[in-house]
This record gives sequence, structure tokens and C-alpha cells, in this order.
Amino acid sequence: MNIEELLFGHEDNVSEKRREALVLAIELGADDATLIVLRTVIRLDRSETVILPAHKFEGLSRGRGWARKGRGKNVTWGERVNEGYRVGPGNWVVGGNDGFSRKGETPWRVEHIKVGDQTWTTAE
Repeated sequence: MNIEELLFGHEDNVSEKRREALVLAIELGADDATLIVLRTVIRLDRSETVILPAHKFEGLSRGRGWARKGRGKNVTWGERVNEGYRVGPGNWVVGGNDGFSRKGETPWRVEHIKVGDQTWTTAE
């Protein structure tokens, strides 16, 4: 893979923050497959967790939201932060309602990925 194409691809824009992460991954010795994953995932954090965005209905006047993994007795709730929900690996659902009749959910797959000797977290 051409590093110039990876960092400055013409098909889509690569944010400065994502470009920095890719450069660091190259320095840590990430292989081509890992670099492609890091470039294409929706969310990426260079830590054990990632922040998933809040649901669009949550921001309305009576809106409420949540992030959960599992159901019933096996449910795990995401930690609420300003931008959304801090979560670890697993299959998560971020949901919200407007306090009236509209509600919705967005599924996310969150995974750890090894980059050199570090563990980063991806979400898509």
C-alpha cells in the first residue's frame, strides 16, 4: 500500500486527527490490513474505550437516550459523557426518544485492535 494514498487519499477526506493516528500506527509497525481498518472505521480512539455519539432524538427538549450492550439481566450500560457514551468492546445499541412518539436505535460494533504494543478501539 502506498503511504501517500493511505494518508492523503483522493476519494475521501482524511481528518487531521485520523492522519495523526495513521502516522503513529505506521511508526508502531502496523501492517497494511490494520492500516486499512484504522482508516475506514467510523470511530477510532487510541485507548481501551471509544465514545459513541448520542442519538439524534436525545438532544430534543424532552429527549432521553442510552447506550446498552445485551438485554435483560445481562445488560451493560454505556457511561454518559458530554459527546455521547463511553463504551468498550461489544455489540452496542445507542438509542433515544423525543419524549413523545418518536424513538430510534443505532447499532454499533466496537472492537479492540492491536497496533504495535498498544490496544486501540474502533467502532462501526
